[in-house]
Amino acid sequence: MGNVKVNFRKAVRRMLSSSLFKRILYTPTIKNRLDHAPLARRLYRVWDRGHPFDKQYGLDTIGFLAANEITPDSDLVPQIVCYAGSQPSIVRKALAALGSIEDYTLIDFGCGKGRAAVVATEFPFRRVIGIELSPALAADARANAASIAKRFPVRPPITIAEANVLDFTLPPGKIAIFAYHPFGLEIMTKVVTKLEAALAGDTAHIFFVYDNPVHAEALDASPEFKRFYAQDIPYDESEIGYGVFTFDAVVIWQSVRGAVSTPHKAIDRRVQVVKGKAELAD
Repeated sequence: MGNVKVNFRKAVRRMLSSSLFKRILYTPTIKNRLDHAPLARRLYRVWDRGHPFDKQYGLDTIGFLAANEITPDSDLVPQIVCYAGSQPSIVRKALAALGSIEDYTLIDFGCGKGRAAVVATEFPFRRVIGIELSPALAADARANAASIAKRFPVRPPITIAEANVLDFTLPPGKIAIFAYHPFGLEIMTKVVTKLEAALAGDTAHIFFVYDNPVHAEALDASPEFKRFYAQDIPYDESEIGYGVFTFDAVVIWQSVRGAVSTPHKAIDRRVQVVKGKAELAD
C-alpha cells in the first residue's frame, strides 16, 4: 500500500509539472474559475494567483519574472532581482508612515507591473513615477496606470519610464522613493551615490522606503541619510497565500538635508538577512 501511495504522488507531480497541464491550467477561462476556489487556487504559484488587489481595481499585477527574463543584458542579470509584486498592505502602511507628503513625487524603483505605483495614488503625492527595466513589465504598468487614471481621474497621475534607474534623471523637488528589493548590492550602492549627488544639487529632501531591505547597509553607510522608520509589517489577512511570506521588514531613511523629525520609535533596529529575506533584530 505504501508503494502505491508513493507512486500515485509521483504520478500527480509529473502531471502537475507537464507543459500540457500548465497550458491548460493557465488558460484564462480556467484560471479565472479556479482562482475563486481556495483549494484549487493552490495549483498556482503564489505570485500567479489572482490577487484581491487586482480584483478590486480590475488590474493585472500578478506574475513572476526571473532576472534573465527582465533583461537580456548578461552584465545586469546578476545585479538585479526577480519580479514579483509587493503586497499592497505593506506599501500602504509604509507610505502612511511618511506623514505629510503633498509636496513629494513618489518614484518606484523597479516598478514591475505598477502595483506599488497604483497604491501610491491613494496618497496625495504630486505625481507618481514608475521606473522599470523590462519592456514587457513597463507596458503592463502603463496599461494599469491608464486604467486607474480613467477610473480615478482626480488621483495623482502615474508615469512609467522604461529605463535603468542609474540612467534616469530625477525630477525636481522633494522625492519619496519606494523600492521592493529590486537590486543587488552593486546597483544599490550606485543608487545611493546618485541620490547623494542629487542632494548636493537642487533636491531638497528624499525619503527612501525600502521594502525587504536586504542591502540596508548601503543606506546606513551614507553620511547623507539617516533612519526614519523601521518595522516588521504583517501582510493583511486577505493577502496571506499571495506571497511567499506573511510579513515584510520595511526601513525608511530620510536625507540629512531637509530632515524632518520622526514620530517613530526603535528606528535603529539592526537588519539581518535570513535565507535572502530581511528581518529586524529585536
